[in-house]
Amino acid sequence: MSVDVRSAADVHRARDFQLFWLSGTVDRLGSHAAGIAFPLMTLVATGSPTATGFVGAMAVAGRIVAAPVAGVLADRWPRRQMMVAAMLLAAAATGVVFAAVATDALTSITVAVALLSVTAFVEGVAQAGYGAAGSGALRQVLPPDNQRALAQLEARNHAVQIAGPMLGGALYQLARWVPFLADTLSYLVAAALVSQVRTPLRPQHTQPTRLVADLRAGVRFVWQHPFLRFVTLWAASINFIFGALLYGAILTSGRRGALPLSTGLIVTVASVGGLTGAMLAPRILRHVRPKTVIFCSSWLMVAVVAALSQAEQTWSYGLLFGLVSLFSPVLGIILQSKMIMSTPDRMQARVATVMRTIGDCIELPAPLLAGVLV
Repeated sequence: MSVDVRSAADVHRARDFQLFWLSGTVDRLGSHAAGIAFPLMTLVATGSPTATGFVGAMAVAGRIVAAPVAGVLADRWPRRQMMVAAMLLAAAATGVVFAAVATDALTSITVAVALLSVTAFVEGVAQAGYGAAGSGALRQVLPPDNQRALAQLEARNHAVQIAGPMLGGALYQLARWVPFLADTLSYLVAAALVSQVRTPLRPQHTQPTRLVADLRAGVRFVWQHPFLRFVTLWAASINFIFGALLYGAILTSGRRGALPLSTGLIVTVASVGGLTGAMLAPRILRHVRPKTVIFCSSWLMVAVVAALSQAEQTWSYGLLFGLVSLFSPVLGIILQSKMIMSTPDRMQARVATVMRTIGDCIELPAPLLAGVLV
């Protein structure tokens, strides 16, 4: 009897994980498609690269400002309902842009900057809420073979990074409002999929405390846990370094007269490498010890940085970033799996949010540093 119960529970959880995976796929695909259309539309509406950069920064600001509060709330509120509410808020924000572009309402630079900045900020807030609730819910929907499931998530993320921008460019060529309509619909579909998850996704109830106290508890938990502290600082540093190197490679290629298409191949090849690594990750982890993977991947990054200092061609940048992206998903799966299992359910959202926010804050000046150094 107990075997049958566990089997039924595993089937139930596998179904919910597939819904979770599919909702994230639809959401990210729409966001990446709009991600290339948004700066293009802003540049057309304002004619100012500075205004375009400001609007993009507002989206990041929305995520950074909302993430700490979202992390606390996701450890208090039902996470499924929070994810649905965040997607509906994002759909409303992008729907405003769709309506404004379709009706030619962006008649002046002031109106365009104000509307697009507020919309980007609100969408960033919504994404922070969805991300916090999703991170908190991940442990509750992971099937027993969690490393294979995490590999599927990694593969999805890299796949949409390849397909999303190409889809956005194609939709933008049809009409400027089409990618924003697609993004709005993607949020609505993602919300519908999440609403079908049967697992309650409720955090474990604890004695209610003040919001600031809960936030401090999340930061304190990360800092007092040696493994979580290591992952937070190590991952943030790696993302900062490679963010600066990637941006520097793009700037250097542009200054040498490389075509925009060939420069874009740097990101494409890196994403293809990441997708390949995510697909190979379960097989690698079955035959190679995690410590060996971490050791080899870390030293590989040192070798890639050394090679990048000597690279002169756009294709060489792409191949080198593709190489490190091939190994990074395996490393990420090892660290994320241990992080999820070593964090109690009542702290899942806060821990993930604290780690993500620290990473965002450290990574934020990477493009500026690359520009100054180039």
